[in-house]
Amino acid sequence: MHKVYTLFSVLLIAGNALQAQTMQLKFCGKTSLVEPATDNQGNDQRHKGALRLDYLRVGRVGSSKLNPFYSLGVSGGTSFKNFIYVDGCQNNSNTTYCSGCSRCYTVTDAGNKSIGVFQGKMLGNVRTRSTNNDLYLESTGDQNVVCFVTDPFDVSGHGGKKIEINAGYEGTQVENFATKNVSCEYRYNTGNWVGIFNQNSNFLRIIDTTLLVLQNVPVATIEFNALDDLEVFPNPTADHLILRMESNLAFAGSVRILNYQNQLVSESALDVVSGTNINKISIASLPDGMYLLQLSDPSGRTATRKFARQR
Repeated sequence: MHKVYTLFSVLLIAGNALQAQTMQLKFCGKTSLVEPATDNQGNDQRHKGALRLDYLRVGRVGSSKLNPFYSLGVSGGTSFKNFIYVDGCQNNSNTTYCSGCSRCYTVTDAGNKSIGVFQGKMLGNVRTRSTNNDLYLESTGDQNVVCFVTDPFDVSGHGGKKIEINAGYEGTQVENFATKNVSCEYRYNTGNWVGIFNQNSNFLRIIDTTLLVLQNVPVATIEFNALDDLEVFPNPTADHLILRMESNLAFAGSVRILNYQNQLVSESALDVVSGTNINKISIASLPDGMYLLQLSDPSGRTATRKFARQR
């Protein structure tokens, strides 16, 4: 097995098309289906078809390794909790989420704070887990892509600047099982995902590459004060969400709910009054999974909160 360290640079250019405040990364892979899941001695052998994510770091150009403003899986950054997140998916009928698996959990850090979620086609013997501050995608099946999607993180202090994404990962090739593909994407707010790299099974060698991605990435805007105290609860929830906030002005707002594929699943008007606002939103018709709630004012300023729908 070979450890792979890849450095990517993303050029941030001031623009007027969008307003960026947050960023997300999506790290995806597919591997051989490991059947049976255990060997002749009864030991789990799904690690033989695995993709390991060592770390993800984001910083200004030249600073992602030593001074990142966002980091997962490295000393000084956010650590992955030692845990099995997805397993027991033989009867899962959801082709984008693990809701039908016997284990289906949000990815958390060592302090149980949410840092991301798994999405993709999780069927059969697939397992996702973390150990020793590394994240593993195992036995996905040759045609099934499974992704770790980070929670949104703030980039508003870096608008108009060059940043870089530093990723370390490792593929495996044991007996007849192997990593088949690895890819990574990013997006700002809930915009379209942008591919950074996509490598097939021949990436099973040491890779050291730098890629520049040139595009109009806008300067962040400041959220209006009315949304600073926005609370969304309970979370997770089965039937409804409560939105609570303090506003120093009245305005005609809107509430949009998007799934983790950036698809709009619900939109409604919301009249905000000056003072305390408590609103109830039904989500009973939504499938189980992770969602983003966006509250906007007439000027287009937004606040985004994540929640889980779970029966």
